[in-house]
Amino acid sequence: MKIEAFAFQTNDWSLIETTEHTGETGIAYWQTLFANNISIRKVEYSAGYKADHCCSK
Repeated sequence: MKIEAFAFQTNDWSLIETTEHTGETGIAYWQTLFANNISIRKVEYSAGYKADHCCSK
C-alpha cells in the first residue's frame, strides 16, 4: 500500500453517507471518506457486535 500526501482538511461527518454492515451479531455503521488512494473510515458498532469476517490487512 502506498499512501500519497494529501492536503490537511477538516471533515463534517454529518455530510458523509452512513452504510450498515451486519456481523454475525449486531451492526457496524460506516462512514467512508476517500482521499487520493486511501479511505478514511469512521465506524460505530451496535451493542453485541461480532464481525463475520477478518480483515487480511
